[in-house]
Amino acid sequence: MKSRINRTIIIFTTAAVLCVSALTTAAGEKVLKLASFVPPIYILHKPIFLKFADDLSAATNGSVKVEVYPSGELGKGPAEQYIRAAKRIAEISYGLPGYTSPMFPRNLLIELPGVTQGHRDATEKIWKVMDKHLIGEYKRTRPLAVFVTPPAVFMMRDKPVRTLADLKGLKIRVASKSAASIIEAYGATPVQMPATKVYTSMSTGVVDGALMGSDSLLIFKLIEPTKYVTVGLPEMPTTIFLVMNEEAYNELSSSEQSALDSLTGLQMSLRAADGLAKFGNIALKKFSGIEGKEVIELSAAERARFDAAAAEGVKIVIKDQNSKGVPAGDILAAMKN
Repeated sequence: MKSRINRTIIIFTTAAVLCVSALTTAAGEKVLKLASFVPPIYILHKPIFLKFADDLSAATNGSVKVEVYPSGELGKGPAEQYIRAAKRIAEISYGLPGYTSPMFPRNLLIELPGVTQGHRDATEKIWKVMDKHLIGEYKRTRPLAVFVTPPAVFMMRDKPVRTLADLKGLKIRVASKSAASIIEAYGATPVQMPATKVYTSMSTGVVDGALMGSDSLLIFKLIEPTKYVTVGLPEMPTTIFLVMNEEAYNELSSSEQSALDSLTGLQMSLRAADGLAKFGNIALKKFSGIEGKEVIELSAAERARFDAAAAEGVKIVIKDQNSKGVPAGDILAAMKN
């Protein structure tokens, strides 16, 4: 009997030790939730989100895990993505600063015409001035990747845009307040809304068209309601971020922070921008091959008219930001140099 009791004690003691060990392992492992408003079929889901998760786990020997929650699983609404990271609903979130434009006036200057030449140039300029001019706008978070879409094109429902005059009186979707100022300078009415609402708004005629990166033709299925695409506009990319809650970052050990830092920043941003640009070219090629749809290239004369109107719009943005204490002219000069 005594022997049986001893065996029982040993069994329970061993089980207790194993349970404590399991709990210690679970407690020691850090899990970072990554919130994304786009679905798993999104072009960056595997090469950026899931690859980051795999690489960070490997770099930290499994002490830091990233769990990706796509399609708004941690909360619907693309405009709320930044707040989800700031309030730590998710440790990491993917979104657009343009959706909360008042929070990011400095960051959104990269979207103005005349500042960049291609997606890589824009992304590099963002990171060139990040520490001095931009990082202060990332309240309670830490930017892991900040990059841009391909240069924006006009995606029009049924009204082709061949000249600047063609835009007069039309309603055009934009992502940010800075883009809205340029659209007003073009003579159109800007309608600011998340990308996820554009399909329905174009299909029902709420807007006549959208100013978006060409990748959106496929990502958000805008190839369906779009009949005309105008390319060759003054360059206006859309900015995108992947940010991490600052408190969550500070809870990582120094070695874990070093591992995360080595996987993020400019290089991750460039890979993401390259992925969107490549997909944008695929989207335009597919669109141009569909009967009844047309890609319109601005003539040199019309491009000059667009450039002149855009320059006036930029002046308005700079004046407005300067009046609010944002040295827009200085930041733009730093980006360009």
